[in-house]
Amino acid sequence: MEMGEKNMKKLMKNVLPGVLACSLILFSFTGCGAGGNEASGGGEKSGGAAKGEFAVSGNIWGQGVNALDVIAGEAQYVNESLGNSFKIYNDNFTADTQASNIQNMASSGTQGMMIFGSVPTLYQTLSSTCEKAKIPFVIFDQIPTDEKILDKLEQNAFYAGSVGTDNYSAGANAARKMQENGIESAFILGGAVGDPVHDARVKGFTETFEKGGGKVLAAGRCDSPSDAATKGDDLVSANPSSQGIYALTGDYAIGAITALSNHNKEMAIYCSDTTEECISYIQDGTIVYGDGGSKIVTTLAALLLNNYLNGNAIKGDDGVAPYFNTIVPFEVNADNASLYSEYFLKGHPMNADALKGLVGEGVTYQTFIDFIINYNLEEIASK
Repeated sequence: MEMGEKNMKKLMKNVLPGVLACSLILFSFTGCGAGGNEASGGGEKSGGAAKGEFAVSGNIWGQGVNALDVIAGEAQYVNESLGNSFKIYNDNFTADTQASNIQNMASSGTQGMMIFGSVPTLYQTLSSTCEKAKIPFVIFDQIPTDEKILDKLEQNAFYAGSVGTDNYSAGANAARKMQENGIESAFILGGAVGDPVHDARVKGFTETFEKGGGKVLAAGRCDSPSDAATKGDDLVSANPSSQGIYALTGDYAIGAITALSNHNKEMAIYCSDTTEECISYIQDGTIVYGDGGSKIVTTLAALLLNNYLNGNAIKGDDGVAPYFNTIVPFEVNADNASLYSEYFLKGHPMNADALKGLVGEGVTYQTFIDFIINYNLEEIASK
């Protein structure tokens, strides 16, 4: 797996010199869902919370979408495993609701905030709100990319860091794998234009595939996964000679399978964000390649926040909060699909004891770097 050059340069702003040459490839994804508009994982803030027991809140861009439900579930799992209460706020896929949720969290008595930063124009509002209310916060999954915004965040004493996935590299790795397998033409099936995760995957795949001599025939973008089979039908009809399909998430891979079946066609399917429904198709070869691992950014962000809450704010050598944006999902194939399902789709990548071991005295920036570099599926399965 490889990560984007630009992202590696950004990470080098904080990484200690001894690990600059190391690549960051993280292994994980998927867990519990979250319910309700303000589904609560615990009680209200208590004035004298003991160490490791805090009232934490977080938002999610929307509910009812597999990838987002997984993220919300992981945030709840990590915080509750560390002894915290946790409340999730549903943005209902609108910037206005996210803005309201930030204010509602800040006024609710929460002691820490986890922000799924899907609306970049709200970063300044988030920062000033938390600074005024003296509430520590982290940004996860969808994180700042503008240097000026990031510099301002880093000046906020209550900012505990950002953790995100390198989605460009996820797309690029799928393209490389296709071309290793001799595929020279493909189309893309995924979410709507404007979704930063899907846009980055499309860009990474397209640039890498075309640089390698391949041809991207089309990109079908859907308003929701429920449109995947219909859009897939259109793409198969328009591109019957395509050798491959890159589905931007597992939900779209399932849509592609349906579309191919409707046309009695065979094309090699590659996908990102492998879901449980994809596992049997990976095992029988219908899906040639999947990736997974994005969920770990939620885990790490929660750990950064909990270190801050416990008086152990994590800082790089330059004295600023971490910015981890080079986490690249790993390959899910027929050989490891069962393990992936067991430890990441049906369970969590870390148990409560492992999580507690990454919070408190003695945990440093270097601890997180070492964790990121050494973490892998086989290690989890062996514990």
